[in-house]
Amino acid sequence: MKGSGPWLPLLFDLSASVTVAADPAWDPSQEDSEEKANDAECVANLPAESRFRLIDADRICKKEGTNVRRLTLLLALSAVCVCLFAGTADAAGQLKAHCDVYAQNRVDPIAHSEHRHRHFGNTSTTHGSTGESLMANGETSCQEDWFTSAGWFPVERKTDVIKVAVYYRAPGDQRQIREIPSGLQLLANEEQFNCAATAGTGFSERPPYRCRGNWNTRVTFPDCWNEDSLDESTLVNSRSGVCPSSHPYRIPKINYLIRHSGPVPKPIRVSAGVAAWHDYTFMHGDYFAANQPEFNDELLDLCLRDVADSTPLRALDERCGADA
Repeated sequence: MKGSGPWLPLLFDLSASVTVAADPAWDPSQEDSEEKANDAECVANLPAESRFRLIDADRICKKEGTNVRRLTLLLALSAVCVCLFAGTADAAGQLKAHCDVYAQNRVDPIAHSEHRHRHFGNTSTTHGSTGESLMANGETSCQEDWFTSAGWFPVERKTDVIKVAVYYRAPGDQRQIREIPSGLQLLANEEQFNCAATAGTGFSERPPYRCRGNWNTRVTFPDCWNEDSLDESTLVNSRSGVCPSSHPYRIPKINYLIRHSGPVPKPIRVSAGVAAWHDYTFMHGDYFAANQPEFNDELLDLCLRDVADSTPLRALDERCGADA
């Protein structure tokens, strides 16, 4: 957000995740050695059936580490008395795509993992897809013709998916976001859940097992790129829209909002390999960037960069797909 104060709100709703004051000195490379050691120990201790592929084991272990760090962060925030705000006034702009799942299969052109996925967006997606091939196809399961990226996420057992919404946002200074290059591969390792049937229910890191109606899974992607390659390992998360110096290229913050029909299955089991299932912490999302030129050339300005702070979503151009 332009001209934001020293603290940003914690928002537990459809439009924001936990955010904290920007720390320009923060650099994830300072934590790399310790995190790599912890991840290696975690992978080594996984049961054999959990080591489906290196990337899947890595997802499980990074998730465990992330949960510990989230708890530490929340305790620190409470110690310094960060204020909570209701609403989304600090979010400037939004771009939204409305999509349907068109297939359930084991196709994964990014990680080539073997678990089952639900696919939406570009309907030509195969193991051999590239950014160029996806853009050239142009067929999509989304209402917006410009959304020809490929999106997928693992199957959550014993529940149906009603629809998928893809959100692009720009926390912090929205003027600083840059275009998403075709072929960029993203992995979302942060999952949250809420009960859509209960008005005003915020998101939690644990599933709402008491929810009897429709419910949501939300996965959120990193937004800072080091430009070394198009691989998913080249991105990290910003802090309040501020990217570390090691990953200075900032793209919009993307998340999937996956709407399920109720009730919530207990426990939630997520496809994690051939005939293998893991708990809800294995939930993640993949995004293979290949939107039509309209996205980078027009919509990022119209719906994000040029939107004034505190603009209500209902005031956005209809091409932004935003609903209040």
